Amino acid sequence: MAAAVAAVATTAAAIKPPMEQSMQRSDPGMMKEGVTKSVATDMGVPWRVVQRVWRHGQIGGGIEAFESKKKKNCGRKKLSFNPDAIKDVPLRQRRTLRDLAKALHMSKTTLFRRLKEGRFRRHTNAIKFTLTEDNMKARVKFCIQMLDSQSIPDEPTFKSLYNIVYIDEKWFYRTKPDENYYLSLDEPNPRRNVKSKNFIDKVMFLAAKARPRFDEYGECTFDGKIGIFSFTYWEAAKRSSRTRERGTKAMTSVTRDIIQNYLIEKVLPAIKHKWPNEERGLPIFIQQDNAKTHIAVDDPAFLSVAQEDGWDIRLTCQPPNCPDLNVLDLGFYAAL
Repeated sequence: MAAAVAAVATTAAAIKPPMEQSMQRSDPGMMKEGVTKSVATDMGVPWRVVQRVWRHGQIGGGIEAFESKKKKNCGRKKLSFNPDAIKDVPLRQRRTLRDLAKALHMSKTTLFRRLKEGRFRRHTNAIKFTLTEDNMKARVKFCIQMLDSQSIPDEPTFKSLYNIVYIDEKWFYRTKPDENYYLSLDEPNPRRNVKSKNFIDKVMFLAAKARPRFDEYGECTFDGKIGIFSFTYWEAAKRSSRTRERGTKAMTSVTRDIIQNYLIEKVLPAIKHKWPNEERGLPIFIQQDNAKTHIAVDDPAFLSVAQEDGWDIRLTCQPPNCPDLNVLDLGFYAAL
């Protein structure tokens, strides 16, 4: 409170607004109920400051009775800060506030205050893929194909993309090198052993996702979750030997034949089972990236199953080196 009172009493300009607000909301010579609290909230000062200003104004004859108690400049001068000086600091010295403050010869707390004031900004930088001339042309062509042809050239709009199923694979490790656990006071620390970090078990998953649908009442009619399929198989567990413990080693290599089998045996049946019945027979595109293990868009075995029973399911590829054009890379895997 003392700091707020001192700030209001520093200059007459800082004292007059509470007095003016009080006069506007009160009758001559009398303050209405609740005005003190509302003025204090609006001005950001304690309510006792508003009452003191009101009393002094009544005694001194109004707003003109207020004068600054400190005629000249007072207080410690604000440290000078030139945001352009940051441009001269190498990027490797701008990763933390501590490193940047050391390069600018100022304290970290002062630099943090300037950041809160908006004098400079924090930026999270992600590495981008190097695109060749052909990659950029393919990227532009792909984006143009996402426009609705009927909306060109008057009001170009993107397609609804309801008929696209995005698929992608990702490795997931059974555990992390460093984990946090909450234990009781008398509980011993858990012990986890592996030969090295390279020997942590990992499993690859194939995810298939489409855009969800909602009716006019906002109810979800189709959530778009086709499925997540792990690259695993069942067999009798191996016996222990001098080189490895008992158990079956997880699948560590995924070939084109395995991808083809998963598309035919798992992804296609899941799409046919979960896809809305009213859209059966309309074209459905399965978008994949350009990994070497993926099958061609005209794979005969895939097409024969994809065109069965009146379905029209096709394969398509996104532009090379463009993972940001796949919804799974953008947000789904990052959320896991």
